[in-house]
Amino acid sequence: MKTHYVYPIVVERTESNLSMYFPDFPGTAITAVELIEGLGRAKEMLAFRAQELEEAGHPLPTPSEPDQIELEDESDKIVFVEVYMPPYRDAAANKAVTKNCTLPKWLRDAADDAGLNFSQVLQNGLKDALGIDKQGRF
Repeated sequence: MKTHYVYPIVVERTESNLSMYFPDFPGTAITAVELIEGLGRAKEMLAFRAQELEEAGHPLPTPSEPDQIELEDESDKIVFVEVYMPPYRDAAANKAVTKNCTLPKWLRDAADDAGLNFSQVLQNGLKDALGIDKQGRF
């Protein structure tokens, strides 16, 4: 997997804000009042879309060259958005997910009475069973 992706985004000015889209990712649309705000949102969207395709095992499209992008208005601009993927991948890997667990009622009641945090106990038990230390290393 690549660590960096760079894609063009088209920036259009409307009466009240900026509208942006990635020509290489149909269906992407960002609106913002200011360019910096919009580019931040575009970066997040690019990281999310890239990660979504990577996880599904699909290749990312080849970034369009500026002369391949047809602009609708002479005031439209092309800006390049770069995203460094490792922090986004790390955040996704550490995202909490829900997993249902079945246990006897008496055990649940005893754990509740003891004030145990079920999620923490389960995480610690899984780490012990898998030989993973507190930082997630084998």
